[in-house]
Amino acid sequence: MNGQPLTEEEIRDCLERSGYLMESRIVRMLNDAEFFVEPNQAIKDARTGKSREIDILAERHRFDPARPNTAVWTNFALETINNPYPFVLLTPRPNTPNANFETYVRYYFTPQHNNVFMMQLDMYDVAGVNWDNLFSQYCALTPKKHGDPSRKRELMATHPDDVYSSLLKLAEYVEYEYQEWDTRSISDEYWRLLFWRPMLVLSGRLLTVHWNDKGSFTMEEAKMGRLEFNWHLEGEARSTIIDIVTEDFLMSRIEALCAKDEELLQAIFEIGLKSGRNPKQV
Repeated sequence: MNGQPLTEEEIRDCLERSGYLMESRIVRMLNDAEFFVEPNQAIKDARTGKSREIDILAERHRFDPARPNTAVWTNFALETINNPYPFVLLTPRPNTPNANFETYVRYYFTPQHNNVFMMQLDMYDVAGVNWDNLFSQYCALTPKKHGDPSRKRELMATHPDDVYSSLLKLAEYVEYEYQEWDTRSISDEYWRLLFWRPMLVLSGRLLTVHWNDKGSFTMEEAKMGRLEFNWHLEGEARSTIIDIVTEDFLMSRIEALCAKDEELLQAIFEIGLKSGRNPKQV
């Protein structure tokens, strides 16, 4: 720098490339939408015993006095990626009966025994377990450092360590939080249904690859896709569905999921009334 002071433009460019401003923007958006937001929350890594950070945790849990002792909400876990080059989802996941639904989408409910509303809900439908827009492979495009000088630009398709680390953190966080709830001894009669939704948020483009009958593929611009992320916990295989969503579509996706929570809350409350439950006396 030859002793020259940094210009505002240089500092601004550095911050924008780092992704820190992206995280700050998302925190502000969620806060403005009346979510409880916790940025940079430390979680314990069960494999190493060390502390790791999740970029953003958020939930919208509103008490409704008209439907007391009944609650449905989604816990959102977000990792952010500032991707100047496209992120690509490949290999659509075929429908199979071997999918591990129990780890695909984690949810928890109370009461755990003789639960009236769980007997009447189709959790495959409620939790959105389907193969629409679901992929089993991903890659990030990055510039080749020493490409052919005769070509204008060369890119590589890779699995960057930071992306894999973010996906693994999300999967491990969801599993850890689920197990924390699952080991609690909750004796009250409160009707709860909790979901965990991990999301990888991209600042840049998202592409999805689809194959046609001729054996060639097409690429489509997308706002969101779902990734089946396979990993292991203590030697046991796990599969976690992670939303891959662009920053400009994030709030639309989150609000749509919260709207589903609201519909489900009303359905569960009505199940209680039909079964003779008086929630005001619980």
